[in-house]
Amino acid sequence: MNWMRVENSTTERLPAILRPPSGVYDIKHAPPADGRPEAPVLYLVQLLDTLRRRRWRILTIAICGTALATVAGLLVSPKYTASAQIIVETAQNTGLPRSAQSDAVAIDTQVKMLTSPDHLQRVVDDLLTDPDFIAVTNRPGAEAGAEPSDKPVNPSTTAAETSGIAELKRRLHVWIATLFRNRHGAPLDIEDLERRLKVAQDGRSEIITVRYTSRNPEEASIVANKAVQMYIDGQNAQASKYTSLELARLRARISEARNNMETTTSAVQKASQEWNLAARARDGDQAREAYDRLRGLEREAAASGLAYSKLQNREKELLGQREGTGSEIRILSLATPPDQPSSHNPIIFILPALIIFLIGGSFIAVITEQNDRGLRSQRDISNALDIPCIGLVPRLPRVKNLRPHQYMLTEPFSPYTRAIRAVVGELWLTTPRFKPTTILVTSSVPGEGKTTSAISLAVCAATLGRRVLLIDLDFKRPSVARELGVSAEAGLLDILLREQAPADVTTHIPDLGIDYIAMPAFPIDVLPILAGGKMPLLLRQLSEKYDSIIIDAPPLLVTTETRLLAPMVNKVLLVVKWGSTRREVVQNAMNLLHSPNGALDKTADMPAVLLTQVNLKEHASYRYGDFGEALVKYDNYYSRSVGS
Repeated sequence: MNWMRVENSTTERLPAILRPPSGVYDIKHAPPADGRPEAPVLYLVQLLDTLRRRRWRILTIAICGTALATVAGLLVSPKYTASAQIIVETAQNTGLPRSAQSDAVAIDTQVKMLTSPDHLQRVVDDLLTDPDFIAVTNRPGAEAGAEPSDKPVNPSTTAAETSGIAELKRRLHVWIATLFRNRHGAPLDIEDLERRLKVAQDGRSEIITVRYTSRNPEEASIVANKAVQMYIDGQNAQASKYTSLELARLRARISEARNNMETTTSAVQKASQEWNLAARARDGDQAREAYDRLRGLEREAAASGLAYSKLQNREKELLGQREGTGSEIRILSLATPPDQPSSHNPIIFILPALIIFLIGGSFIAVITEQNDRGLRSQRDISNALDIPCIGLVPRLPRVKNLRPHQYMLTEPFSPYTRAIRAVVGELWLTTPRFKPTTILVTSSVPGEGKTTSAISLAVCAATLGRRVLLIDLDFKRPSVARELGVSAEAGLLDILLREQAPADVTTHIPDLGIDYIAMPAFPIDVLPILAGGKMPLLLRQLSEKYDSIIIDAPPLLVTTETRLLAPMVNKVLLVVKWGSTRREVVQNAMNLLHSPNGALDKTADMPAVLLTQVNLKEHASYRYGDFGEALVKYDNYYSRSVGS
């Protein structure tokens, strides 16, 4: 037999665009094991069905994630940006033609100078001594995450010791300082200023905007104004210094030119007198020489006078620039404390966060669905094991001090009772000619609910008038007595080893209408006992007295005894926990029974599977259309008695 059928031949006949991606085909929608054709299910329909089933988990992830993102956004302190503007005016007194390229170069130069490390360091040094800035930064609650301190600010605070835990603290302090303030004990340093100060040209104009961002609006305006004002003052001081040096040099030249002009003027006057004397003496040669010398001196005097005049005009220009009449940079507007934060409002991110977490939750739901290896329906059992599933037993509600078999008796119309009755009907009532007498209830691993199922089946069969014997054969952990609330000193081993009569060790439970043979916890190896021929003879002897014998056996993958017991019974009932036990585990357990050296041969009755602890609401969401879905959908119909 093929125990691993998971391929769906129907998908091979679908168009390529309608086929599910390779490796993600949903085994829950595979065709039945009997080979009957089934209508193809599109992968998009499966995807939507998965999202519908897991909608509450998706919504939980989305709501919790959005709430955490919103809280995290609200915990982040808002930031404020203050802006100051300066205007760069081109030189108007040079007489040179203006060009767009030269203006752009001039503005870029000013931007670079505003963000230069020297200028930023001067701003930081001035701010650390500014009383207004210190008062703002030391104000309690001035910045989120900053602890108020009354201690004086020491900008030259050194790092911690570089050894052991102190070195680790120092490194943490350095990295945390990149996110928060108070780095190295100072309210501001050049790295903070360089990171938060933004200088850029306003469009294509001659205006430069200086912006500073801080968690305190007053601090933002103070720093922005300080950066602008100190830059303007620095430029003016530099220009004043240059003008003073130029004036000193120019005045020295003016003094020299004035002396030269006075000397040439005196020489002209003397040459004029000599020419007049020569003219009166009527000495032609001497008069011509005196005249030529006079003309040369007059030209020198005119040149020295012109040079002196130009130097005086230049002096007036420099004096005017020193007084600020020819400044190229000036403040256009100062920054004021902003009223509204410049950081994004975290409330506007609620909807995007919700959408992102919805998508993430849907992705997790799809991945979880694809990685789900549990068995949840009769179709899953048929595809994975190629054996029938005779029923689904729902998970019991939480009822205090009430065992499952007691709950079944007190609530005869509950889903649990109806499910157990359906299993009993499938085993004993539907095929009376081939009804099994001895049933072995086992599981793949512990914790599947085999003991509870065995007791419930026995009690339900007893209520239908059957003579039922319940035998506890779980040699490792016998638990039937604990579930029934009875105690027995003698048990099955007394029959097999001490050859006592079965009636001497059988306990009758009148409230439940069943007989019970216990399995006392003996520290012996029961494998040789089961390997002998006493156990089959005992079962045949008991089957003459009882209509049904239900055996609670150990799990298949844990012990070997169950494989020896399987050929001795008429039916093996494998209990599988719904949606929990992986199909590979159940397949390996069944392979132990059907292996060449296994317990069952080809002529033995086919084992059956019982799904237990079924979450009915979740099971109905898969829309298998089976008994489990009917229990939820038609609960009002099934819960009514004949009298009502």
